[in-house]
Parts: sequence; structure tokens; C-alpha cells
Amino acid sequence: MNPRSAARNAFRSSWTMRRRIIVIVLVWCGAMVTYLAILGRPIQLSETAVNGLLLLMASVIGSYVFGAVWDDKGGLTNIGGVGGGGMQTEMYQRTVVPADMPTPGPAMPPPPGEGP
Repeated sequence: MNPRSAARNAFRSSWTMRRRIIVIVLVWCGAMVTYLAILGRPIQLSETAVNGLLLLMASVIGSYVFGAVWDDKGGLTNIGGVGGGGMQTEMYQRTVVPADMPTPGPAMPPPPGEGP
């Protein structure tokens, strides 16, 4: 078995486990929100719990989507070093003016009313 397919299988199995956890959390949150909406007492604690559960559901969905995008973008392209895969980096060049180099003029114009 080549290293690329072995890594791809490990990649899929990790996402299988992640999906199970995500589905369990979402079903549990949905059940709790439904229970509190139908059978819960109309108190501030129930409202706060429902808000927290809805925020948890939103954060789990957001993490799943962006985690999948992140893994898909970088995970499969860098497996085993096959096909020239490697971390792609961007190079930036920084221009720095030495402190002892004189500038051609004033850094800023003088304020109005304070002419030269």
C-alpha cells in the first residue's frame, strides 16, 4: 500500500469519528432545546440554557465547516511528499530605510497657520 492511500484512509477515519461526535452533540442540543421549549418552565434559567445550546450548535457547525475546509486545503496535498506537495509559503520583502539616511523633505507639512 502506498503512503498516500494509507494517509488518506487515516484522514477519512479521523473524519468519521469527528462526524459521529458532531452528530451526537447536535442531536443532544436539539433534544434539550425541544425539551426546554415544550416542557421547560418559563424561567430565566431555561432561556439562558436554550441560548447557550443554540450557540453551542452554531459553533459546532461553524467549526465543522471551517475545519473541513482547512483539512481539505492542506491535508491531502501534503501527504507523503508525492507530487511536489509541500507547504506553500508566501514571501514578503520588507523595505527599511536606514536611520542615518536623510529624507528629502519634511515628514509632514506644517499645520495651517504655522508656515515656514
